[in-house]
Amino acid sequence: MIFEQTQRTPYVELTSRSCAIRGECYPENISEWSGPVLDALEESISLETGTFKVVIELYYFNSSSAKFLFDFFEYLEETAEAGREIVIQWCYRTEDDTMLEAGEDFQEDLESCTYELVPIDVEQTA
Repeated sequence: MIFEQTQRTPYVELTSRSCAIRGECYPENISEWSGPVLDALEESISLETGTFKVVIELYYFNSSSAKFLFDFFEYLEETAEAGREIVIQWCYRTEDDTMLEAGEDFQEDLESCTYELVPIDVEQTA
């Protein structure tokens, strides 16, 4: 399932084995956007039993989106505690300390998931 990127929401792609979230996240109504995404995550993750890989590459999110991310990670943690292998890659631009710190904060709450902080070099264009 794909949720297309908008000016205020990230691109989200869900399969039975993976989830990718890329872009900025500050929707006007977070529950209107996040409800269908979390429902699709639950549906997608229930289709198989192997490793489920999550790649998150956000450039910005607001405080209401942080609550969505907390719920998102909480669901993944519960799924991992139940026995499914969950691998999360939090990708951040090397010059973006804010996104690095956010990734570190989320990492602190996860014990059963494999969680990696992945720096991304963004080439400067003239």
